[in-house]
Amino acid sequence: MLLQAVPSLSMKTILVAIDLSPITPQVVEGAAQLAKDLQAKLIILAVLEPVAAYVPVGAAMDVITAPMPMEPPDVEGLKERLEKLAAPLRATGLSVETITAVALPQDEIIDQSKATGADMLVLGSHGHGALYHLFSGSVVTSVLHKATIPVTVIPVHGK
Repeated sequence: MLLQAVPSLSMKTILVAIDLSPITPQVVEGAAQLAKDLQAKLIILAVLEPVAAYVPVGAAMDVITAPMPMEPPDVEGLKERLEKLAAPLRATGLSVETITAVALPQDEIIDQSKATGADMLVLGSHGHGALYHLFSGSVVTSVLHKATIPVTVIPVHGK
C-alpha cells in the first residue's frame, strides 16, 4: 500500500481581532503561538465602534441629537496600545503588523480579513450568556456567519 504525504497546513497570514478588554493579552498570546507554530505573519486588528450621534426615541423612531458632547475616538492612542502589544512579539522574531479602525467591529473584521488576504481569523470569547447576546448580539457569532476563512475562537472566560 502506497501512502501519500499529507500536505502541511500552510498559513501565510493570521488576523487577530481584539477589543482591548481584559481578555486581550490572552487572545493575542494564543494568536501569536498559533502564528509561530504555523510560521505565519500576525496582524493585530483593533476596532473602535463609532459613537452614535443620534438616539432613536418615540413610537415613530424619530431621531434627536444626543444631549452629550461627542468626542472623536482616540485613534492615535489606540495605535500606541497596539504597538505596545506588538513590540514583544516582534522581539521574538514574529512578523507582526497592526491595524486600527473606527467602524462596526463585525463588518471591519470581515473587510480586513479580505483586504489583508488573511488565511485565518482569531477572536476571543468573553463568555457572556444567552441573555446578553439576545440584547446586544455577539461579534464572534456575526463573524462566524460571515467569514469565508477558518475562524479560531479562544475562550478566555473563567480564567
